[in-house]
Amino acid sequence: MNWGTKIIIGMGIAMTLVVTAGIYMVSHDTDSLEDVDYYEKGLRYDEVYQQKENVTRDHAKAHVSIQKGDLKIVFNNEHNEGTLRLLRPSDRSLDRKFRFSALRTYEVPIHHLKPGAWRLELEWQHKGKHYLQDEVFYVND
Repeated sequence: MNWGTKIIIGMGIAMTLVVTAGIYMVSHDTDSLEDVDYYEKGLRYDEVYQQKENVTRDHAKAHVSIQKGDLKIVFNNEHNEGTLRLLRPSDRSLDRKFRFSALRTYEVPIHHLKPGAWRLELEWQHKGKHYLQDEVFYVND
């Protein structure tokens, strides 16, 4: 076998690998950087921005801490109700959602959560005004 044949065989193998990789990438079309409901979130952007501004303007940021295996949220005002979402960036199937109605403090047990980084989305209302707060927290073993 001469060197020309070896070059043709090598190019054929390289092209086969590239085509196989392309087919694999197209057939496994999972983009973890794109939200499933990105369109709805885009339409709701002004509302979300206003809710985050309400937190800043009214000095209503809730204090979030982890104490004795519980996620403790302390609000500045009384009579708050809303939704708490615990989102796992690496695995959407681990996401949790809680509805709450709390005077000033709300606690959620987190001992069942997988260790690592979590994102907290706290959406609540107080006296008809809507607020939204995002934070990242870490669960240790």
